[in-house]
Amino acid sequence: MKVALFTVGCKLNQYETQAIAEELEDCGFERVDFSSRADIYVINTCTVTKESDYSSRQAIYRAKRRSPQAKIVVTGCYAQLEKEFLEKLPGVSLVVKQDKKGDLVNLIANSFGDHAIKPTEKKSCNEFFGFKVSMHAAHTRALVKIQDGCDKRCSYCVVPLARGSERSREVDAILCEIDHLIRNGYKEVVLTGVHIGRYNKDGLNLVSLSDKILDQTKVERLRFSSIDPKEFSDEMIELISRSKKIARQLHIPLQSGDDHILSLMRRNYTTGEYRKLLEKIRGAIPEVMIGADVIVGFPGETDEQFEKTCQFIFSSPLNYLHVFSYSGRRGTPASQFPNKVSPQTIHKRSEILHDLGRKKWEEYLSLFIGKTLEVLIEQKRDKKTNKLSGLSDNYIRVLLDGEDFLRNKIIPVLILRREGNILIGRV
Repeated sequence: MKVALFTVGCKLNQYETQAIAEELEDCGFERVDFSSRADIYVINTCTVTKESDYSSRQAIYRAKRRSPQAKIVVTGCYAQLEKEFLEKLPGVSLVVKQDKKGDLVNLIANSFGDHAIKPTEKKSCNEFFGFKVSMHAAHTRALVKIQDGCDKRCSYCVVPLARGSERSREVDAILCEIDHLIRNGYKEVVLTGVHIGRYNKDGLNLVSLSDKILDQTKVERLRFSSIDPKEFSDEMIELISRSKKIARQLHIPLQSGDDHILSLMRRNYTTGEYRKLLEKIRGAIPEVMIGADVIVGFPGETDEQFEKTCQFIFSSPLNYLHVFSYSGRRGTPASQFPNKVSPQTIHKRSEILHDLGRKKWEEYLSLFIGKTLEVLIEQKRDKKTNKLSGLSDNYIRVLLDGEDFLRNKIIPVLILRREGNILIGRV
């Protein structure tokens, strides 16, 4: 039987989709591209914004149009919160809530599998909600899930409702999975989770876990996903500054540059504390790329407060922005706040911040002209130029001429010039 999978949302969802795909293949299913006809479609949904809800539904509709007789299985965070609604959508055969996602493959095999398909048995490295990953199709970087859930309860965020309370993965399982990935040829591992800065297992935090990974595996590059400001310790800064194997790229959510809005959001820091942290990081690791999430149009955000956010970002050490338009989520306190910002104003503010983010990014890229960056060359060449393409440790896209034997290698690249939001270099 042919199965196709589609992911909406974050790196954590991407990891879990890959784990589900591998387990389905172990059961005897043939994986095909989501654009192909299949017997079963698995859609791993997201519900962090209204747009992600919409994208999830569109994926369901596309699968239904492509193969009207196919079974459509919906899982993920949207399925956790809106199971009954999704079950009523045309073509949906099975909705598996997020907290049952680890059993999804057995549910599929038992519900839709033919006589040749048998439920899977759990394997080593496979205890964390039934997930393990040994490869990531079409990628040279591998995601490894180390944590799930959130206890922070920011006023706008639905993630705690969808993913539950915080829990951390066993250290041995993490090391085991990374060893498998390295044996399969991966040079870079990205540690992912809802709140990786809250990792806490067997007396280890994120810093001591990272030290153990560096000491006990042969990983060539270790990258972190998002880490909250209050979870970024001096020990973390010291770890990154002393280890050449840790990527010089950090994602530290800001959300707003106005202290009153931060308070309404239930973020537990001020803009002053955030700036002090970034300046400390920049002082210790001058070349580091620092990115941030920012929400525009939070209920009650005035023009003056938005301008404060713009000024804060402009004068800060931030290099990259991930801009979100506020989206009210049912069950969150902020969805009941008064003084909603109009969609037109939200759109305008979003465009302003996107423009500011582009300028900050281009300024950062220009700093590396004439310098050498360590670049992990990817498997696929750039479609437009046919040049080799890769990402530096500080997450800059670099194109260069070169032979295929350089693929999946970390090599020094001299940067010659900037073209838009990428850099051009040579070996």
